[in-house]
Amino acid sequence: MIFDQVIAFLKTRSAEQIAHVNGTLLAHLEGTCALLLGWGNPIDLCLAGLCHTIYGTDGFPVQLLDISQRWELKRMIGPQAEEFVYFYASCDRSYLYPQIKITSPIQFRDRFTGSIFVPDDSLLKSFLELTFANELELAQSDPVLVDQTRTAIAPLFSRCQGLVSDSAFAYFFDIYEVSDR
Repeated sequence: MIFDQVIAFLKTRSAEQIAHVNGTLLAHLEGTCALLLGWGNPIDLCLAGLCHTIYGTDGFPVQLLDISQRWELKRMIGPQAEEFVYFYASCDRSYLYPQIKITSPIQFRDRFTGSIFVPDDSLLKSFLELTFANELELAQSDPVLVDQTRTAIAPLFSRCQGLVSDSAFAYFFDIYEVSDR
């Protein structure tokens, strides 16, 4: 199965030995993928969840694969899934997040190239679904982390209603105990 192949690849990059917020990077990647699968997302997005930090991110600089080797990931998980991974990894979060449901159209800045563009709606929605899975996977088992991130996550995620799946949004409400939708 493709997921087993990707996990084996991540292990060759020492993902199970890299410390992450609540354990190892591999455990976080698997948990992110599991949430996306549980919410009924397409396989390409779930594979992206399994690989979402492979190029490093704005919030996690460890790279398991250099962006000059995108072809390698593309060959393994397919072009659509790799596009999600690159988009997620390249996001300049401090540029994008303040625009969500406030500015239209939303502009995206690629932190690797500096280019600014308006992403298509489906790519933006996939990015946000992956963002929910990433953050909620970390928060689901750590009430202290929920409290520490509440002032940043709750307002941002609340603005995402209608931009993510109902399942992801409901999970956010459960984890952050938001009182009204």
